[in-house]
Amino acid sequence: MKPLLMIKKQGVYGSLQDQGRFHYRAYGIPLSGPMDKVSFQLAQQILTNVQNQTSFEMFIGGFEFQALHEATYVLTGATCHCLLNGSPVEMWKTFRLVKGDILSIKSVKEGSIVYLTPKGGFQTKPILGSMSSLPMVGNQLSDDNVLYGHNVEPLHYTRGLYASYRPRFHSAITVRIFKGPHFELFTDDSKQHFLNSPYQFTGGNRMGYYLKGNVLDLISRKDILSEATQYGTIQVPQSGEPIVLMADAQTVGGYPIIATIHEDDLHKVAQMRMFNTIRFALMEE
Repeated sequence: MKPLLMIKKQGVYGSLQDQGRFHYRAYGIPLSGPMDKVSFQLAQQILTNVQNQTSFEMFIGGFEFQALHEATYVLTGATCHCLLNGSPVEMWKTFRLVKGDILSIKSVKEGSIVYLTPKGGFQTKPILGSMSSLPMVGNQLSDDNVLYGHNVEPLHYTRGLYASYRPRFHSAITVRIFKGPHFELFTDDSKQHFLNSPYQFTGGNRMGYYLKGNVLDLISRKDILSEATQYGTIQVPQSGEPIVLMADAQTVGGYPIIATIHEDDLHKVAQMRMFNTIRFALMEE
């Protein structure tokens, strides 16, 4: 391993993420991995990295890095204002940092999550077969806030993604859903509201996103058995306002599950920001 970057200023939240920690859900350990798998994977393709190399995932921006060695990087994900030694740097296109350079991830305009990825990916000690950060397994950033990488051959040319092929992040989205195991336990009015009214994103983190809108009521209040959950499960707590479980969510939950979001639409949910709206489209059975 070689030191690539020192974090000079920490933003809202940042973590190292590879594709995730597979085969441990039966033991209560979440999958983790990137919240926006599309932006994550496009970064690997631009850099010609292997599929499962590690990126640094940032919410909202506010980070500043100092380069410790020369390396090639790409920034993908939410549209943000990024500066290299005070000058703008373009997202979705490779750029080089040399020792002493300062990279600043400023304000985010569209979407909420940005990925910084070096050629060869970042490197940290794998835990349970993954380098994805998760508080319960302990592989958080080191105390000195240094991000390490691999010794790889640098790219000798610029690579990128044409603007027309880059993901767009909208303030109002529609996602496909499947009925959950408790869908029929909700009142007809609640089911109609859920399928025909927008809900507003009011905050959250890598465990869950909170939605505000028409309150969803059960036909009758009764105890239910805990059910397996996953990234994209939509639970309804006693408040009646849905929670979308995200990449670091628990593997089992006791709240009624009204629906699950289609895997291919999760990247759109991940990139929601405060006061964005979401609608749900039921998939045909």
